[in-house]
Amino acid sequence: MEYDKILARLTNHASTDLGKQRAAALKPVGNFEEVKRRLGITDEAAKVIRLKGSPPFGGIRNVRDSVHRARIAGMLQPAELLDIANTLTGGRKVKQHLQQVHEEDSIPALAAVGEGITDHRAVEQAVRSCIDDDAEVLDQASPELAQIRREIRTGESRIRERLESMIRSASVQKMLQETIITLRNDRYVIPVKQEYRSQFGGIVHDQSASGATLFIEPEAIVAMNNRLRELRLREQKEIEKILRRLTEEVAGI
Repeated sequence: MEYDKILARLTNHASTDLGKQRAAALKPVGNFEEVKRRLGITDEAAKVIRLKGSPPFGGIRNVRDSVHRARIAGMLQPAELLDIANTLTGGRKVKQHLQQVHEEDSIPALAAVGEGITDHRAVEQAVRSCIDDDAEVLDQASPELAQIRREIRTGESRIRERLESMIRSASVQKMLQETIITLRNDRYVIPVKQEYRSQFGGIVHDQSASGATLFIEPEAIVAMNNRLRELRLREQKEIEKILRRLTEEVAGI
């Protein structure tokens, strides 16, 4: 019968990773009543597709490992939390899809499956209020985070203004490889020609492959960069608090 080929074709039709796993693990059944039960479910599935189209499986992921880690006090990352929110949304939509079909034409077995899908809209909303579709933590995730990020943006703007003022100076321009501002080790620096190192005060953070250019943090902005570094550390701590709070929400589903 080339059963493995049948399973392979079935697996290719599955819309989710979990569905593919279940399809690939199917074994032949010798019990007649069980065969009838499964064929009945297959008939119901065909009815669903005929009446309302395929259920909306978009966004559903295999999040078992992430949920398990949440339940043993791990801390989930933004991408994991977003996958969980998308999966909860997807499950809710599948449930609604099956309910709508069942109201029009009885599909008792699949309706029972749909009833088994629990609604965790509060968790979905908690995640979406803190994490965007690119898995980035939003400013609005907490008042503290919003304040820290405002201070970071202000600090960055002031540093850039100070450096731009410096690189516009004719006396400084001659020492620069390029009149640009860049980052090294999360600190704002400017590219200074090696031969002017002794004349240009500040901290060297890097150099070019040829050694002709030094990336120097001018003394005038060291304190400003230090303050920015402190703010970024506070930002990371606040993000961690937010992620732990969301992880606790997930642990309860």
